Amino acid sequence: MIDRIRLYAHGALLRFKALTAPLLALFRAAPKLGLALVVSGCASSPFGVPKARPGHPIITSGYFELKDGARQPYRLYPARGKVKEVVLALHGYTDSRDGWAILASYLNPHGVEIYAPDLSSFGATKNRGYWPGTKVLVDESRDEAEQLRARYPHTPLYIMGESMGGAIGILLGASANPPPVEGYVLSAPAVWGGPVMDPLYKVTLRVADFFAPGKRLTGQSLHVKASDNVAALIAFGEDPLTIHAPRIDNIAGLVKLMGQAQEACGHFRQKALFLYGGHDELIPKEAMRACWRAIPVKAPVALAYYPPDYHLITRDLERAVPNADILAFLEGLGLPSSAPSQATIFLATGG
Repeated sequence: MIDRIRLYAHGALLRFKALTAPLLALFRAAPKLGLALVVSGCASSPFGVPKARPGHPIITSGYFELKDGARQPYRLYPARGKVKEVVLALHGYTDSRDGWAILASYLNPHGVEIYAPDLSSFGATKNRGYWPGTKVLVDESRDEAEQLRARYPHTPLYIMGESMGGAIGILLGASANPPPVEGYVLSAPAVWGGPVMDPLYKVTLRVADFFAPGKRLTGQSLHVKASDNVAALIAFGEDPLTIHAPRIDNIAGLVKLMGQAQEACGHFRQKALFLYGGHDELIPKEAMRACWRAIPVKAPVALAYYPPDYHLITRDLERAVPNADILAFLEGLGLPSSAPSQATIFLATGG
């Protein structure tokens, strides 16, 4: 019986690539191809402390001293001139504080100040590589928002999240005690979980998590396009803060978070801008539609769909249009693009 269980586990791990390639594409950073993760090899090396190297500095502007005892480093992208809006920017899976550099270069000249922390388990945090749980990620982000609110009591404050960070933003906004912010910008939020994920994918991941939770997964054979900006993908891959081989239990934690975020869409009633790209190969269209359709009708939410864009919308070569929409939203203006109309078509056609 034990041998049969071991054989099944081994077979499940070997089939991980074939069964869950779309899922795993969300979880791996390859320098030139974007996010991809396949079980083509397992690494046992420790995560260690990321170190700067020539051409790749680690920029730390300060630390958030949090209620749970954590000390999370952040990178400040300062506004030029008067600070008109402040943003707490929550990065995506395996990413770090550096993921906001391109968007910041556009927003900073318009008076937008951006605080980008490394989220627990990522970047240069003390528990780098070890999943902290959804509650920790949400509670720490709320704590950081409260600290920024106290630091900027009279300046509009927003939470911005990309992918995993967007999922955390949904959970914050849908919670019983949302943080004191003016609104949310949620770019390609990671809502691929719960009922919108193939049960076979979840079973396979559960088996792998049971038998090999500490295995670190690596591989470059899956060609998934996270962005059409090759230079940005190379920078992401070469950044010393990027995690390239996450543990299986870390991936399992992310899947749980995505399911919780999908469920929370139906309880989200905050002012927000949701963005999604027509070429997103990481968050399936049916998952985003399910989230958008679940948002309460009277919620002050703007849905924006960008047919030319990929998952990393604010880093794409076509980023000018969504970035201008983000700035307009932060400034309290209507979106200048046709993205809301595109979102209506996206929801209505199912295409």
